[in-house]
Amino acid sequence: MATSAAGTRLRTRPVPIPLAPRIAAGLSGALALVSATGCLLMLLFRDAFRGPAVSIGSAQGTALVLLVVTVPVLVVSIVLVERGVTGALIGWLGAIGSIAYQSVLFLFATPFNTFFFLNVAMLGLSVYALVALAGTLPVAQAARHVGAHAPVRLIAGYLLVNAALYLLLWLSATVPAVLDPGPPAFLEGSGMLTGVVQVLDLAFTLPLMTLAAYQLLLRRPWGHLLAGALLVMLAIETTSIGVDQWLGHAADPASPVASATLTPVFGILTLVGLVALGLFLRPGPRSR
Repeated sequence: MATSAAGTRLRTRPVPIPLAPRIAAGLSGALALVSATGCLLMLLFRDAFRGPAVSIGSAQGTALVLLVVTVPVLVVSIVLVERGVTGALIGWLGAIGSIAYQSVLFLFATPFNTFFFLNVAMLGLSVYALVALAGTLPVAQAARHVGAHAPVRLIAGYLLVNAALYLLLWLSATVPAVLDPGPPAFLEGSGMLTGVVQVLDLAFTLPLMTLAAYQLLLRRPWGHLLAGALLVMLAIETTSIGVDQWLGHAADPASPVASATLTPVFGILTLVGLVALGLFLRPGPRSR
């Protein structure tokens, strides 16, 4: 009996993943360093930005969340994964994905500025780190420990609802703009020439949410990892939007581009996202 119980404990203990590919850990560490440095400089040297005040305020809001939330999530996740905490994989993947997303906004939604090369390095390192990590993960092994006891239908539904709401939001802005030969109303006062956020979401984020929900419902290994990473990204992104809106409005209260009234709304959405993430990662019953 004692031998059997010991064997059960060994089988149910989280299995350390021989992760990294040291190249993935190295790239991710470099990404954390470059991101932290770049965001700190963006916060300290506001005059190095160019463009409308509201866009500068929003960019600094993004930098603040990257510095105090996303980079710590990335670093802690790497450390935990290398210590055998398999669930932290979704924090690693989600943080890299979030930095890649925000790097594109720094480069294409903000006028050319002093931080150009740092932002280019952030984008390049995040893409290479994501490819290095995703391409070498023992997916089937990891999926047995990541979201194994999650309420699959609830999490999939949460992802699909988010995808649908963002799709409706962006279509309501872009479809009239496509049909109207005049300047797009949703870009007025932003200093942008095109909707960079809409491009990212319609081309990548929303299809990935839909795919993750479908794969999760089928309990496919990649469904677990992708859904978890997107839950992390969503929680970070709603936090970032709330802070962006607050600082953008503070920089130019008259601008229609940012509104401080949206900050509490996205604060609530962040709490909902954290609850969904907690449910996804909930532990199963202990073996006796």
